[in-house]
Amino acid sequence: MSDNTVGSFAESDPVKLPDLSTVFAKRAERLRALAPGHELEGFLRMIAEVIAAQHEALADLPPGRLPASSSRAPLDPATLERDETWRAALARILERLDEATLPEAARLARAKLSAAPVAELEAMADRFLEGDVRAAEAAEMVFVAAALQVAWTRMAALLDVSGLDAAANSGKGGQCPACGSPPVAGMVLPGGTKFGHRHLHCSLCATAWRYVRTRCVHCGSTDKISFRQLAGTAYLKAECCEACGGYSKVFYVESVRALEPLADDLASLGLDVLVGEEGFSRVANPFVLGVMSGTDGNN
Repeated sequence: MSDNTVGSFAESDPVKLPDLSTVFAKRAERLRALAPGHELEGFLRMIAEVIAAQHEALADLPPGRLPASSSRAPLDPATLERDETWRAALARILERLDEATLPEAARLARAKLSAAPVAELEAMADRFLEGDVRAAEAAEMVFVAAALQVAWTRMAALLDVSGLDAAANSGKGGQCPACGSPPVAGMVLPGGTKFGHRHLHCSLCATAWRYVRTRCVHCGSTDKISFRQLAGTAYLKAECCEACGGYSKVFYVESVRALEPLADDLASLGLDVLVGEEGFSRVANPFVLGVMSGTDGNN
């Protein structure tokens, strides 16, 4: 992320829709940069390949459809009638992955999904979107999550941003104004105020929206907020809420310019372990849902 990009983002509208030409490409690039020497290097490299396949899958998807009328979160999976676009994305992702680069569990998951009937795939999509992911199917859900992200990100990019209200859900938490999903992380960007703006980034559709600093994204409380961080990571903190027991990650762009929320979230799972040991929780990153517990049953 360049200085110019940071500046334009900080001065932008309260809601920023994803850029389909760059969202997955930049995410994959960031993961590849984070992987060398990381304790999760193999995992990060694998997810980078999955995300690169997401970028390629965007090119030849069927037309799909948007909701007929707008609502507070028009792409909410609970109310949106899902079409076959996500399954087309899944097929393209599975086709584009080099099996030789995948670990055994991922190869088995790829084979299972390639042969699965439509009803089974749709049931898995339902479970993912409801946050009801079983540990035994975590490997398959990596690919399901990737396909659903492609479908929802493309829909989000086509929305009318003027019809989305970044503050609509502020009373009950920090859900995405486009699809109602939880944020994967927040980024504090320079500009706008003395301390900069915080933008939350959706875990499903990659929409970003402005959210009040030092306010719980789960319950909206501004009381009893505290922060945790790992040694040597001044650019990253966990914002912990004593009121509801939830937490969220906050990345500080002034410190590290190349940050990408989902990628850097995966590369900082050690912080999740630290705050989890203190009893705080959140909805896990989509690519580790089913492995790491979440705050509740909703994704």
